[in-house]
Amino acid sequence: MRGTVICFVIATLALGFFQERVKISINFNLKSAGLIADYDSLDAESRMRAIQKSKIGRPYDYYYSHNSVNLLYRLNVRELVVLKWLASVLFVFTHLSLGLWLLKALRLGMRRWLVQGYALLFGAAAVVYIIGVVLGVDFYLLARRIVGFLQSPLPVLVLIIRSKFDSNDG
Repeated sequence: MRGTVICFVIATLALGFFQERVKISINFNLKSAGLIADYDSLDAESRMRAIQKSKIGRPYDYYYSHNSVNLLYRLNVRELVVLKWLASVLFVFTHLSLGLWLLKALRLGMRRWLVQGYALLFGAAAVVYIIGVVLGVDFYLLARRIVGFLQSPLPVLVLIIRSKFDSNDG
C-alpha cells in the first residue's frame, strides 16, 4: 500500500509539472498573439521572432519569463484555443484515471463517487461558462477554478479523507 501511495504522489507531481509547462506555453502564445498584428498570417519562424521581441521590457512577467514549446509557434490562434481546451480535458481525464487507480489499489469502493463527482463538476463548469457567454458575463475564471480543481489530486484525496472519517464513525 505504501508503494502505491508513493507511486501516486510521484505520478501526480510529474503530471503537475508537465501540465503547468503545457498550460504556460499555450497561454504565453495566446497572450503574445494578442499583442502581434496579423499573428495568424505569420509563419512559425516569424511568430517566434515577433514573440521574442515582445518579451523585451517584461523581465518579471511570469508568462514572458518562460520559453514556449516550438511546436506552438506553428499554430494559429484558433488552433491554440482548441489545443488549450483539449489539454484541459486530457488533464482532467488523466487525474481522474490516477484517482481511480489509487482508489482501486487502496481497495476503497468509492470509484463510482469519483466518476460521478468529476462528471458533475465538469458539467457544472461547462454550464457556468455557457451561461456567462449567453449573458455576456465573464464566468470563465469561475469555470477555470472548477476545472483546475479537477486537474489536481484533490478530488480523490477528499474521498479518501471522507472514507477515513466514515470508517472511524463505525
